[in-house]
Amino acid sequence: MRDPAGAGREGQLPLAFTHYQRALQPDPRHRGAHEYIGEAHLMANNLAKAEEHLAALQRICLIPCEEYEDLKKAVAEYRARAAK
Repeated sequence: MRDPAGAGREGQLPLAFTHYQRALQPDPRHRGAHEYIGEAHLMANNLAKAEEHLAALQRICLIPCEEYEDLKKAVAEYRARAAK
C-alpha cells in the first residue's frame, strides 16, 4: 500500500482513492487502506470523509493500533491548521 503523500505531491489523488477503495472491497477491515484513504481525504480537504475512516479504524482496532493513532494524529494536525 502506498502512502498518499506521494500521490498528493504527484497530483494523483483520484488514482489513490481508486486504489484504496479497491483494497477495501475484498477486505473492509484493511487498516492500512483506511489510514491512507483517510490521509488522502485530508489532502483533498475533506475532513468529514477522513473522520469516517478514523471511526472505522476505531471499530476495527479493538486494541490500540498504529493506523488508528497515525490517522488520529493527522486529523488533529489538520484541525489545528484549519483553526489558524
